[in-house]
Amino acid sequence: MSRFESLARDKVTVIEDIVSSQEILKALVHNDENFLDKETIDAESVMYSHIFPYRFVPKTSERKKTYITISFGRYRNVEGSFKSGIIKFNVFTHQELFQTEYGVLRTDYIIMKLDELFNKSHKLGIGKAEFYDMDELSVNTDYHGSYVAYKTYDFN
Repeated sequence: MSRFESLARDKVTVIEDIVSSQEILKALVHNDENFLDKETIDAESVMYSHIFPYRFVPKTSERKKTYITISFGRYRNVEGSFKSGIIKFNVFTHQELFQTEYGVLRTDYIIMKLDELFNKSHKLGIGKAEFYDMDELSVNTDYHGSYVAYKTYDFN
């Protein structure tokens, strides 16, 4: 097995888990403050329009949107048998889309849902994905949010 075959597999798992959550998809796609009351989202429609399996959005839209970008990095050898890495989710939205009817900001809602999916999850590598870091994020003058990161371990 390739040293990074599990990394490719983990990327697929992460994307599948995110697009399986209608709560996350609705928060991404519907700009309304009551996004959970809106229609169901087709999972394929959000890839490369709201969710990007890399750390940037290639081209910003003229339309106000919410995004998740995902990066896998800081992979290191641990005692010769394991490797550890960080999975980082950048969640940001146009500043006019922050407010929701659910008592939390749109980006905070999405991060809470990501945390439910991935913190202490046994789906990635061996052991559990563990919360690593979270902080605010500003992409430009109009788009802001937060990132959340998880540490994983796998065999070399």
